[in-house]
Amino acid sequence: MIEGNLIWVLAPEFLLLSGALITYIIGRVTRERGKLLVGGIATLFAAAALGVLLSALPAVQAGEIPSVSLIPGGIRLALDPLALFLGCTGVGLSIIAGLYSIRYLEKETGTEKFYALLLLMVAGVLGIGLAQDLFNMYVFFELMAIASFPLVAYHTGKWEPVEAGMKYAFMSAAGSVTALFGISYLFFYAGTLDIYGIGPALVLAGPTTIRSVILIAGGLMVAGFGVKAAIVPFHTWLPDAHSVAPSGISAMLSGIVIEAGLVALIKALMPLSGSGTSISFGLTLALFAVLTMTMGNLIALKQRDLKRMLAFSSIAQMGYMLLAFAFGMGIYGKGIELGFTGGLYHILGNAFMKGGAFLCAGAFLYATRTRNLDEMKGIGRVLPAVGIPYVLCILALSGMPPMTGFVSELFICRAGIEAGGVGLLLVVLMLVNIVISLGYYLPSINTILLEDGKALAATGVRPVPPLMLAMISIAALFTLILGLVPQVGLAIVTPAAAFLHGWFPAI
Repeated sequence: MIEGNLIWVLAPEFLLLSGALITYIIGRVTRERGKLLVGGIATLFAAAALGVLLSALPAVQAGEIPSVSLIPGGIRLALDPLALFLGCTGVGLSIIAGLYSIRYLEKETGTEKFYALLLLMVAGVLGIGLAQDLFNMYVFFELMAIASFPLVAYHTGKWEPVEAGMKYAFMSAAGSVTALFGISYLFFYAGTLDIYGIGPALVLAGPTTIRSVILIAGGLMVAGFGVKAAIVPFHTWLPDAHSVAPSGISAMLSGIVIEAGLVALIKALMPLSGSGTSISFGLTLALFAVLTMTMGNLIALKQRDLKRMLAFSSIAQMGYMLLAFAFGMGIYGKGIELGFTGGLYHILGNAFMKGGAFLCAGAFLYATRTRNLDEMKGIGRVLPAVGIPYVLCILALSGMPPMTGFVSELFICRAGIEAGGVGLLLVVLMLVNIVISLGYYLPSINTILLEDGKALAATGVRPVPPLMLAMISIAALFTLILGLVPQVGLAIVTPAAAFLHGWFPAI
């Protein structure tokens, strides 16, 4: 690590945290008159944070890891390739979601709270990547979680969002306590929570103790962080939360928040691989992956609520990511770097293809005041500026070449083939799930774009504001670019994948 470069390490986090405070204060002062101003200020702070992160990209690509010690021998933050990847993805998506929400929430009150919480949530996402010890990673994880609870329950005048927010809060709290138990158990034996120091410290405890500590602490952290990542069977909060949250927040939850939970899980397991044992969590994660993708796809088949269908689709997508990381960590043998490449590329692509799909769903809800697919037949013909991007995002999610989902899933399949043995079986199961997913992706396209929309147009459709249409188009454009020109995404994915592969060598 290179000590210093305070601007690259601390400035993005400072901009997001200070932006949350300033946004809230200005919103309280201006009240209803300043709705547009509040959204614009929040977006400017997020854009400034993204600019700082992107300015560090050449140095990080060259192998530098800027770091800062806030307390000597204590809190250390580092902009390693994984942190840069997570930060760019999360902050970038928040800009799109924030601008979209300016008009989506124009008739709502409390927008200053909305944007302050949005910036805090993204600050938590970035902090998960920056933290170099498990405890402070956990603190940022909780910042992300606590900020997201009230955003899910933003429409407090309705029972459904409040119920979903409470369910999300209780389940997330249970997961957080479980993960904290795992971290505490690990600290008891290792005497440190520094990611680079845990492995060497555990070596001194002896082989028998090491195995029991890794299995118990690792198991607790898999279960705890697995709640936020919506891994089956810890997923039950997600369909309710994602379907009733404001659509910009649904895009954030599915596009980066659950993925940040997965990254936190992988970071928690990273130091355990350096303790000199033959234990690998790869096969365990692979089994969870198959269960997660299968459950998500099968339940999505029966959904007629568009946002709920997309929520179960998010669970299935998490299964694909989890399988990719399992290949990267190693299943009965060598970890495959291509697995990390596929998993990270899928996270990046999912931010835009799933985020874009939720933004489109929000536009349909805005126009028709319903989430029911049967009541929005032909809406894509009435609103082609939303219908076409929706189709592009859905085709990308289905893995249609040459879209983003196809590229990342191709990486994952290649990693499984390279792993051989059980890896080939897991690839087959993934392909079967991709085929199953067509059973709800294609009918939704048929309902939205191919059905006759004359009856819907006759009943009156609310026009979608240009700013919302612009953000939807940007998300769809990134979905296309990441599929047609994968080198764009690989610029931040490849260094992060190599960084992770260095932590999970041949087992």
